[in-house]
Amino acid sequence: MKKINRENAVVQEWDKVYCELLQKILDEGVTCENRTGIDTISIEGAYFKLNVGENFPILESKKVAIYNALSEMLWIYQAQSNDVNWLHERHNKIWDEWMIDKDGIYRTYEVNGEYNPDKEVEVFDLDGNIIPGLKAKSKIPGKTIKSAKFFGKEWAETIGKDYGWINNTTQRPQDIQHTLKTDPTDRRMVISMWQDEYLKTAVLPPCVWSVEFTVKGGKLHAFVHQRSCDTPLGLPFNVAQYAILLSMFAKVANLKVGNLNWSIMDAHIYVNQIDGVKKQLERYKKMLKWEDYIKKHSDEEIINLYNELKNKINIIKEKNLIDKIDKELKEDFTILELMLTKEKAILELADKDDFFKFDNHINNDKEYLKVNATGNEDIKVLKYKSAPFIKMPIAQ
Repeated sequence: MKKINRENAVVQEWDKVYCELLQKILDEGVTCENRTGIDTISIEGAYFKLNVGENFPILESKKVAIYNALSEMLWIYQAQSNDVNWLHERHNKIWDEWMIDKDGIYRTYEVNGEYNPDKEVEVFDLDGNIIPGLKAKSKIPGKTIKSAKFFGKEWAETIGKDYGWINNTTQRPQDIQHTLKTDPTDRRMVISMWQDEYLKTAVLPPCVWSVEFTVKGGKLHAFVHQRSCDTPLGLPFNVAQYAILLSMFAKVANLKVGNLNWSIMDAHIYVNQIDGVKKQLERYKKMLKWEDYIKKHSDEEIINLYNELKNKINIIKEKNLIDKIDKELKEDFTILELMLTKEKAILELADKDDFFKFDNHINNDKEYLKVNATGNEDIKVLKYKSAPFIKMPIAQ
């Protein structure tokens, strides 16, 4: 390392907003029971605003699988599908937990307890009534069934009347694109997936359920409403998705990209995610620490410290004591290296005049993803670098 890029050696605004929200939930949240069987720590009412035109919001304090986030967004708004196989074709399995089985039954599973493959449960219809004579067992080896609901075999391998299916029914994304091109001053550019008549026919009623658009001063702005938010897992995905959606609509309407406004009613952390959240917050503190250090020290001092830490780790590796590397030292070096080498992530869109003409295929080759984090040729995220991925459990 010969030169310090001080312009990029800073903590991005989205990391600050996000990590401060995580800390607020830990500090002020109330423990709540919920349908999943895993308690949450929750707060009511969160709001933030991000200038997407200035900075593409993708976290650097942990890795975000932006290729999965992109394909999910395109599934909902462009393909307008509820078919989970569409996602599988793009190497995306994030909706598998909510997919209706081939027999038309949606099953939920116990969080804890011994595996009992012989356990049977009553099957309910969509109105909450027991279907006489119909029982269900587990379809997943190693998991014990908890509940079962019958949607119908015609809905197999889908998530029911939900998300993309609703957009396809209402055609609101098509309407928004047309309005942006023909009447950009319109104040009714709203896409709502919260449709009362379809709530009971959806496996999981929409969490991010509404997005509004407005044009001010030649810039397109969006306001996203989220009723319930798995903040550690869902929110990094969601924000990146709607930043891309906003940018794509701006592109096809020949507008500049403006702000992404975001509101959450129930922002929560599942109790089995707390360790992962604390790990990310520790990283965030280290990023702030190194940002401050870089501001206050010369390039020579920074490079000397970097080389000193690197040499310490290399010596330990050479002595085959890799398991004994001080975790604090390794983490410190990893975050310092990130701060010194990262660049500003850039969203680059193909020149299209129609949202529905953007390619929606995903190349998940690891080497390709190092260059273009989305794996998509028309919708690229370039120069993305982050701290390592943090694995956290999903609540069904």
